[in-house]
Amino acid sequence: MERRPVTMDKSGFDYMANSGQEEKDRDYVGIILALIIMAFITICQYNGLL
Repeated sequence: MERRPVTMDKSGFDYMANSGQEEKDRDYVGIILALIIMAFITICQYNGLL
């Protein structure tokens, strides 16, 4: 494995080499967070708080 100094540390760990699971996890967290925020705003508007 060729060492790429931009994305690898001294021990050889490559921060950019991943299986794609990290991106899926970030997407799921973003979707869940957006749904929670939308539900919170909707409930606040329904109750006249906003």
